[in-house]
Amino acid sequence: MRVKKYIRLIATVLLLQVAYGCESQPAGATSPAVKPARDSSANTTKPAALTDEQLFRVFFSKFKNVIKTQNKTQIQSMFNFPLQTNPQWSNEDLKNSKVDYKSGLLTGVEFAAFYPDIFTKDAVKLIPASVEDDLSEIDKTTTEDYYKKLMPITDKGSTLYELEKQYTQDNGQETSFGFVFGKVKGSYKVISYYRPWPLKD
Repeated sequence: MRVKKYIRLIATVLLLQVAYGCESQPAGATSPAVKPARDSSANTTKPAALTDEQLFRVFFSKFKNVIKTQNKTQIQSMFNFPLQTNPQWSNEDLKNSKVDYKSGLLTGVEFAAFYPDIFTKDAVKLIPASVEDDLSEIDKTTTEDYYKKLMPITDKGSTLYELEKQYTQDNGQETSFGFVFGKVKGSYKVISYYRPWPLKD
């Protein structure tokens, strides 16, 4: 009888080991769980940073679309203040007269008041219709004072771009306007606006 009890006890212990062993280790596992080796190439390469030209083109496309919708809050967010609004001057102009650089600076608070003068009916129509030929890349080594005065507010070594539109008004007179765009703290913004006469009298 003792032998039978002993055999039963051993059988019970073996059954318990088998039962608990199956719970603690998945079927088919022959060794402790090992995390799969991580692919060394995964998540180690960052996407290439966009060039200035690519960043500008993304910005400009958005700028044109926002002008179409006339969302003033969005439009203002695409400008850097203070904004230079003096008529564009050349180095030749500086030989004969002085330019009061600060007189044309427009603050964010003032922007709403001058908005209708910047975004006239013609401007709202012409800006979204702008094409490649209307755009210019400003040479980083330019000696023109107008651009050199704008460069310090932009990210060092970044590129300036310009949109200039010449057109004939309903009264038959020719006129023009332009915007200069620069990268400020990593994002492109409008950093100047000009037309043949001062925006701020």
